[in-house]
Amino acid sequence: MDSMEIYKADNHFMTYNAIEPVSAADDASEVRLTLSENSLNLKGYVHGGLIMTLADCAAGLAARCDGRDYVTQSMNVNFISNVKEGTICAKGAVVSRGRTVVIVRVTVADENGRLMADATANMFCVRRS
Repeated sequence: MDSMEIYKADNHFMTYNAIEPVSAADDASEVRLTLSENSLNLKGYVHGGLIMTLADCAAGLAARCDGRDYVTQSMNVNFISNVKEGTICAKGAVVSRGRTVVIVRVTVADENGRLMADATANMFCVRRS
């Protein structure tokens, strides 16, 4: 089992929300989600909370590239566009890594690469190595 399969097996929240970890290395990460009817709001678009959840998971994976554990301290999301079907992807990249706080920028895009959301997360270290 590769490291992403192990991570997914241990992350019940991501499994429950059908979020798949794709990669996490060198202070960067990627997660994806294939949309279903459970992903959509009442108007048939991806629920904003799910977009934010996807961004949060990508931020957490990017922060954890140093081997420590983090929780989200704060997050700002700018919603730009939306879709009704397909696969969406979030990519996180560490902007700054301090002793206890890591700042991660995340972009969420549809399967055609169209930007759906831009986010910044402050991740707080809860376990130091």
